[in-house]
This record gives sequence, C-alpha cells and structure tokens, in this order.
Amino acid sequence: MVIALAFVPIQDIENALLSLSDNLPDDVQPILDWFEDHYVGRLNRRGNGRRQPLFPHEMWNVYNRTLNQQDRTNNHAEAAHRRLQTELGMDHPTIWKLIDGLRKVQTNRDIYYEHLVAGHNPPVKLKK
Repeated sequence: MVIALAFVPIQDIENALLSLSDNLPDDVQPILDWFEDHYVGRLNRRGNGRRQPLFPHEMWNVYNRTLNQQDRTNNHAEAAHRRLQTELGMDHPTIWKLIDGLRKVQTNRDIYYEHLVAGHNPPVKLKK
C-alpha cells in the first residue's frame, strides 16, 4: 500500500497520499503517518505546504526509473557487500583482514573487467 507511492509520479505523491489516507483502515494510519513524516513531509500548521521530508522524493521514488527500465533497487550494492562478506568469512574482521579482503575482491573484479575488454561475454545469469 504505502510502498506503491514509490511508483507514483513525484508531482502526484501528495494526492496519492491523501487518497490512501481516506481509504486505509484506522489501525494502519500510524504507518502512513510515519511514512508521511519521513518520506513525504508533514503538512505545515497553516496547511499551506509541507515540511521537508527526511528523505527527498528523488531519493526513493522509482517512477521514472521504472519507465526507463532502469534498476529500481540497490541489488548491486547488496551483491558487492555479499561478495566481500563471503571473501572475509566473518562479520567483524580486523582492519588488516578487511584490507586483504578488499584487495582480493578488487583483483577478481579487475580480472572480470579484462575478460570483458578482451571480448568475452559475461556469464549468463540464472533465472529464478
């Protein structure tokens, strides 16, 4: 429900929020209030505008990214984190183990890049 606001054009977010608040049950209202405070901006006391949200609309809204068939998630960052965590094999490495792990991951990325530059095709992604 509230997640759907990420797929609404930025100029229509306020109207979509008002429509949601009119149609949601009362027990869900605290979630919508939290979302409004952090992501949309609470109405001013005078009712003539909104406060700045904690997270700007451009940061979380994916309407244009969806239309342009761009990535809508941070999966690339999560994949890099998972790759580093796999390389380290632990949650809280020492600074030296972290540096060694970063070097190994970077070496593997460099090799992968060189394969692409040499004309090799990237590996086929598995479909879920």
